[in-house]
Amino acid sequence: MTRRAPTPLPPPTMEERAAAAEAARAMRAVIADHSKLGDPMVGHVDLSQPKRAYWFKSWRSMPGLMLMNGRYSHACLPGWEYRRSEILSELIPDLDALAERGERPTEATS
Repeated sequence: MTRRAPTPLPPPTMEERAAAAEAARAMRAVIADHSKLGDPMVGHVDLSQPKRAYWFKSWRSMPGLMLMNGRYSHACLPGWEYRRSEILSELIPDLDALAERGERPTEATS
């Protein structure tokens, strides 16, 4: 079986770039003052097999950010996952690069 390379995403729109800039700003604000995070919304999806269940958490003050089974992802960066320790060093800089230059991450850095 031959694996095909994933289809590249189209260039980001100005709306996507603005959403990435807002997400980076909101994340910095929450890191500076944890009281701005607010209450989480938690859910569980069971796909009828114990190994196929997912716990997820999101926050109203952090649109697009989701924690699923211990890994963070953001709607602005589809296909990428981050550990908690990578939020400052990778997730926020990836959002900034998308917002400022329209660049999506292409290589894992850790």
